[in-house]
Amino acid sequence: MQSLSSARSPRRLPSADRRQQILSGSEALFTTRGFEAVTMGDVARVIGVSRPTIYSYFTSTTDILAELLTARLHDLETRLAPLLAEIHSGERTRPFSALLNELVQEQSLLTLLQSGSGPAFTRRRQQVLADLEQRLHIHLPSEGARTPYLLTCITILLHGAAAHAVNAGLGPAATAQLGQTLDTLLNTGVQAFATQIATTIRDD
Repeated sequence: MQSLSSARSPRRLPSADRRQQILSGSEALFTTRGFEAVTMGDVARVIGVSRPTIYSYFTSTTDILAELLTARLHDLETRLAPLLAEIHSGERTRPFSALLNELVQEQSLLTLLQSGSGPAFTRRRQQVLADLEQRLHIHLPSEGARTPYLLTCITILLHGAAAHAVNAGLGPAATAQLGQTLDTLLNTGVQAFATQIATTIRDD
């Protein structure tokens, strides 16, 4: 992430560079002050441009947040793609530990997702988690993971565990232990749901 001091620049920038400058400066403000405390004027001041310049690229801080989260989610998808392929093929015996480890690497996304609490911010965060849930839905074992609300719980637990690891500053060993606990807990749940479904089908 670009620092606030390095983000200031009075010189004329190409449109794409100016847009990225606005995004970088905004992300720094959102994660240090909190999303709801940041105005378009704050963004303009921190990167050293006029408010009209900011408005020529974005209509609001919510608009900026949406683009930031979309970009971060794309980064996460790129990181998770090979892992999800391994999970789908059955190559990963501890899939949730592996997913947690990858999520922890996306500290910028996790920090950004915790930078606000208002209605607009909450809706956008829910959309990000729904997108993550959809990706897991495609790749995780179908028998248990597609039962009502189980996958939602898995997504919430993964996100919560990753956020805790980042906020608490857990090292690799502690994060690995957290992942092992998560795997044991979730695998037990998935197996229980799969057994329940099989029993229901047999009884019908």
